[in-house]
Amino acid sequence: MAGELEVTEELRKQFAEENAAALKREGLDPDRVEVWEDGYRTAEVENAFEWWYFDAQFEDGSTVVVVFNTKSMIKPKGPMDPAVLIIYKDTNDKRETFDSHVDLKEFSSSTKSCDVRIGPSWVKGDLESYQVHAEAQGFTVDLDIKRKTASWRPGAAINYLNEAKTKFFAWVVAVPYGEVEGSLGKDGKSWKVKGSLYHDHNWGNATVGSMIDHWYWGRAHVEDFTIIFAQLVTVKIFGHGGIKLPVFFLAKGDTILTDDSLPLRLETADPVDGPGGQSYPTRLDWSWETEEGSVDIALRNPRLMVDLDLVADFPGWVKPFIHLIANPYYYDFDAELELSVDLGGVKEKVKGRTVFEKMMFR
Repeated sequence: MAGELEVTEELRKQFAEENAAALKREGLDPDRVEVWEDGYRTAEVENAFEWWYFDAQFEDGSTVVVVFNTKSMIKPKGPMDPAVLIIYKDTNDKRETFDSHVDLKEFSSSTKSCDVRIGPSWVKGDLESYQVHAEAQGFTVDLDIKRKTASWRPGAAINYLNEAKTKFFAWVVAVPYGEVEGSLGKDGKSWKVKGSLYHDHNWGNATVGSMIDHWYWGRAHVEDFTIIFAQLVTVKIFGHGGIKLPVFFLAKGDTILTDDSLPLRLETADPVDGPGGQSYPTRLDWSWETEEGSVDIALRNPRLMVDLDLVADFPGWVKPFIHLIANPYYYDFDAELELSVDLGGVKEKVKGRTVFEKMMFR
């Protein structure tokens, strides 16, 4: 059974010291995210994967996800496989997936800023604004993004998951909440879109499933609040198994109320069976409490929007052998959200919707 981190003053002091050392080691400014942090982070790292993720919710009820990948996160030791993935949900909840893989010679990326090109698709940005052009299998996406909530990283961004500090998984949230305008197109027809957008950036150098058993991750923008919440459950590390690692970010407007992750707790209930032999809870309650205040997030009535078999692109003869030891699967949901905040002079209760995922590696 997975265990919670017990939040003690000793643990807080240890985390603060380790975070300060990590920030210095990685050359990071503790007070702000810099433009280069959304650039190419694995250019000189062997056996590494990396992706830039954009998730837009439009006023007409449609959504689009665009991901720029250097290679699959479950095959970090494999050759580079630059690809663009587009997932589109129209106003009638119909979902379509489009992807495009290109030769390595058609990939380029800057280490100084987010400037990635994969074949005819590209993204450029400087944290404050981004332009995205993506195309795959006849579907096109053109977006102009303006950041409205400050960029953020959890701690020093990089989580080392072995004592030698050779295996890591890293994450920076360049746009926790932004406004977006642009156009989508399919088969020669195009239409305008406008709404909100989230953009983050991940990279690592080992099979995620060798470090993480599963995770829950979610984000929402409700009225003036921006929220990011996550719980990663590890495999056995440092002599322990199933450690729950929380991540939390809460802002009101452009003011960060807290990014202290340690107090965050998740309780799940009422599981149901899902595709691929996995399951998911239909009630998720996140709670955060310190001497300074409290935050509660209730997720209800999740709608499964996307389910992906993470070994679907492996050769057919390989899949049965993988499934003997693991069943890697991805679920993406839309759910009702109720947020209660009593922190930093802010005392409010609001309702809205959230996007969250369950990523399973076992």
